[in-house]
Amino acid sequence: MITRYISGHLSSMRRIFIVMISFGLAMGLVFPLVAEPFVEWVPGRKGYFQLACLAAGFAVGTFCYYLVKLTLFEKNMILAERKRTLEAAKDRFSTLTSTAITSRDWDVSFHDGHVPTCWKVKGCDNRDCPCYGRENIRCWLVTGTYCGGVVQGRFAQKLESCTQCSVYQEAVERDPINEIGENFNSLMWVVKEREDELSEARNKLQANYSELERLHEKVKEASITDSLTGLRNHGHFQQHLEQEAERANRYRRPLSLVMLDLDFFKSVNDKYGHQKGDQVLSGIGRLLKGELRRMDYAARYGGEEFVIVMPETTGKEACEVAERLRKKVGAVAEDVGLPQVPLAASFGVADMPSCANDNESLVAAADSALLFAKSKGRDQVAYFRDLSETELGERDIDGLNMRLEGASLKTICSLAEAVDARDSYTGQESRNMSAIAEMMAEKLNLSREQVESLSLATVLHDIGKIGIPDSVLSKKDKLSEEEVEVIQQHPQIGKRIMREAEQIQDLVSAILYHHERWDGTGYPEQLKGEEIPLMARVVGIFDAYRAMTTDRPYRKALNEKSVMEELRKGAGSQFDPQLVDLFIETIESQRGQDIAQAG
Repeated sequence: MITRYISGHLSSMRRIFIVMISFGLAMGLVFPLVAEPFVEWVPGRKGYFQLACLAAGFAVGTFCYYLVKLTLFEKNMILAERKRTLEAAKDRFSTLTSTAITSRDWDVSFHDGHVPTCWKVKGCDNRDCPCYGRENIRCWLVTGTYCGGVVQGRFAQKLESCTQCSVYQEAVERDPINEIGENFNSLMWVVKEREDELSEARNKLQANYSELERLHEKVKEASITDSLTGLRNHGHFQQHLEQEAERANRYRRPLSLVMLDLDFFKSVNDKYGHQKGDQVLSGIGRLLKGELRRMDYAARYGGEEFVIVMPETTGKEACEVAERLRKKVGAVAEDVGLPQVPLAASFGVADMPSCANDNESLVAAADSALLFAKSKGRDQVAYFRDLSETELGERDIDGLNMRLEGASLKTICSLAEAVDARDSYTGQESRNMSAIAEMMAEKLNLSREQVESLSLATVLHDIGKIGIPDSVLSKKDKLSEEEVEVIQQHPQIGKRIMREAEQIQDLVSAILYHHERWDGTGYPEQLKGEEIPLMARVVGIFDAYRAMTTDRPYRKALNEKSVMEELRKGAGSQFDPQLVDLFIETIESQRGQDIAQAG
């Protein structure tokens, strides 16, 4: 706008000059005409007078032109100076704005040479003021300044009072441009203050959040850690084992579980006090941490019981680790100042897939193996499928039943196969008998559920022998009457062990009554004929067949022909005659198929 104004005036100077000259010449021409009635002209002088008037008019016009030109020039100079000042202010504001935005430096004009120093102007000697002793500083921009002995605070809080201050007004009123600049600087300073406040608030929130995160992690760690031993606690163990069992099943990899229980730990607490007992438990925790691999997992199961989860480890490998730990348990007593105490532990080991197919069954199997270790005399390592020399008493049978609560049939079948191994049977023989049982069940038109129950019954019917002493099962001589009575208890023991499977009534009845005879002279209840459940009658034949085809301590196995003859002899007295015929027919059919496949 200023540029257009100046350029417009400069372009009109020529017109002004023409107007002024024309005005002077016109006056020179008009004046003689006006004066003529009042003047008597000397002959020849009128022309000179007219020329003089024209010259005077031209001079007056020229003078007026230069007078106007001089006045406009001065104004133009002032306007040009204002233009330069405004352009400089514009450039400065642009630079400051760009700097503030790009570098986020809101302190765009903190020092300025033309700003008066407040402590000098006011004669202030308050050395606590942040402005004191500093030159050329905007006192209103400094946080916490003192004015009249009162702390003013941040710029946004004291702006209204500062604008009334003579120091502020002097800085602003020197030039109107300064007011624009100061307003800009004030805007930047408010932005800076707001950013500082937001930054401070964000830092506080971040610090509070970090503290909450730390406390959360601490609480979380405490919730899954046993405070006494530093191992994981029971709840976390259950979650961890479930995850590991799922992984082992998904990728078909081995997984072992070791359970250990300190032997006669109660005597330590009773004799030396619970504080010393806690030191022993803490020492066991340190032992497990120091001896296990990084991939292994240890937890306190409860009381003086501990568990170890070992991925990618078979039952045999886990037994070796358990044996190494067993030998080092005694040193813990010496470490905690109980050198005279014979500290020992019993270990139970089970693995997937040999002993279980899920986490609950794996715990049941390892816990049962721990029971076997206790029954064998403590300070031992027992594997769930290795029951040699294990004899369970009455209390042990009930304990085994409680441990097998919730266990899968896979685990129970593994236990039954281990029992069969004590009785000289192999797992393959049991599986063969199971296949033949399914074929017989189909010929008897049994339901699918009954077929499955019969197949299981051929595997589980002798599970009660786990409660029979090995000295009786392995005796080569003739059994005494008392030993016969002991042997005859195994169906009831089997029923007690399988109490949790009572929903499969056919299976339980087959276990309980498979030693009943067709003529009513069997045990345990002397049932006769069809009073004996069908499953039990079928399993009775299988049991006799398997016993006759296997070497026993007191005799050698019979050949196939002799076994069939013995079964036919027993038809109608010991066995259901129709089932004997069906069994022999199924066996011969199976043998024919095996021969054909071999050929």
